Amino acid sequence: MKKEPRTLNRCFSLLKLAAGSVLFCAASFAQQAPAHPQYPELPEGAGKDTLVRVCSKCHSPDNVIANGQDRAGWEATISKMAGFGAVASDDEFTQILDYLVKYFPADDGKIHVNQATSPQLQAGVGLSTTEADAVIAYRKKNGDFKSLDDLKKVPDVDAKKWDAKKDTLVF
Repeated sequence: MKKEPRTLNRCFSLLKLAAGSVLFCAASFAQQAPAHPQYPELPEGAGKDTLVRVCSKCHSPDNVIANGQDRAGWEATISKMAGFGAVASDDEFTQILDYLVKYFPADDGKIHVNQATSPQLQAGVGLSTTEADAVIAYRKKNGDFKSLDDLKKVPDVDAKKWDAKKDTLVF
């Protein structure tokens, strides 16, 4: 009977050790999340933080900027990334999917001025980096553009550039 208390003490010691390991792992994981850069070139929106946290473990989340897709395309890409080892819950993958579909739609030849990033405005409209950044800053300060006239209110951007692309602009 003297062996029984030793066995219980040993079990309790192992449980304490296991609990400590779990807490250490949880604390380590929590500290890793803020270490990722915020990627200011990605539009702010629900799902951005999840995308950065999950995707930046293997590559730069900036990869999505040049690769617009429809919902089915983004679902296939996310499935492929999960197959390569991306780890997230179903809810987190859904957040990422919704973010990508909203801010990085399939290239339909249109320029979605209220979601476009600086590189997209540069490539699609022919703006300089300074001009594209001014458009985004103006949009953040004043809200979404509703018309071509709203775009022409952005300081230091030549209105002729907007006129030349007016048929491709989406508000």
